[in-house]
Amino acid sequence: AQGGSIVVEEPQTGKILAMGSSPAFDPNVYSSSPLQNFLNPVVQKIYEPGSVLKVVTMASALDAGKITPDTTYIDPGKLTMNTKTIKNFDYDARGGHGKVSMTYVLAHSLNTGAVFAEQKLGNENFLAYLKKFGLDQKTGVTLPGEIKGSVRPLLERGVRDIAFATASYGQGIAITPLGLLQAVGAIANGGNLMRPYLDASLSPKVVRRVVSAEAAQAATKMMVTAVDQAGV
Repeated sequence: AQGGSIVVEEPQTGKILAMGSSPAFDPNVYSSSPLQNFLNPVVQKIYEPGSVLKVVTMASALDAGKITPDTTYIDPGKLTMNTKTIKNFDYDARGGHGKVSMTYVLAHSLNTGAVFAEQKLGNENFLAYLKKFGLDQKTGVTLPGEIKGSVRPLLERGVRDIAFATASYGQGIAITPLGLLQAVGAIANGGNLMRPYLDASLSPKVVRRVVSAEAAQAATKMMVTAVDQAGV
């Protein structure tokens, strides 16, 4: 990898315990480093989060009552929308997974399963939940130059279903690393989105509730299962 960032946050409070990125620069000899290294990518660069966002899609559909962890569908391994074909990462090796649950979808990171959950939720509702999770907003952390994420492809006139489908598994939209941590942290925090902070003089602040405590708990259990089944 050409670079990377690590952030450790306490989800119940939003307190940032550690933050670091590479490549960085030595402030004692800053002139020897390229200008781009002066940016803090945790809050000043956006990227496509990819499959990590599937848990946000699932939590949203759970909260809306459109799925349960045990809801099943038939996974064909791929699907075509608007002349574009979406595949699971392992389609070429094994094809479809057959009849599987939403919990299985997270455990095995199935793109088609995330699309299924998004379609159950509906495009308009899905977009509303992405906004509730803060994907198009700044986190409010007290760091200079913070930028906000972008769900712009989902706002364009005549946007096609394929754009929402790929967004369900984190492609086509973008967010800062801290914005993603804030969103996933809300699930770990029982559905409450917290403002991240580093200043020790500040206190925890709830931005808003994004999903119910029940939906957050169900999504958390699904994530635990995904870890338990990793590599299976």
